[in-house]
Amino acid sequence: MPSITLYTSASHRLDAGVFAEFSTTLTRLAKEILKAKENNIHISYLTAEIGFGTPVYFEAKLRQEVFRTVPVLDEFMHQVDLLIKEKTGVTARIRCFSFEAGNIYAKN
Repeated sequence: MPSITLYTSASHRLDAGVFAEFSTTLTRLAKEILKAKENNIHISYLTAEIGFGTPVYFEAKLRQEVFRTVPVLDEFMHQVDLLIKEKTGVTARIRCFSFEAGNIYAKN
């Protein structure tokens, strides 16, 4: 973990090159701010039919760790906000969900 998904409407879809830059920067932020191990970071990019709300939505699911304090998560979300604004021109809805390790069941 973290498992990160960026949802965009078709009109705000990033081209492949921009998404590659976005992913590289997001991976760096996850490693530096969240102290995530590179092999645990997963980033997905989905084009979605947005029925209502902002055309860009960011969701991160994280394992709760003692070093992932509220200020750390605030800084991560702030940096993600800047990155999304830079790449899409949109103020996105950003959500981070933190789960205790005992509540995560995973394979691979």
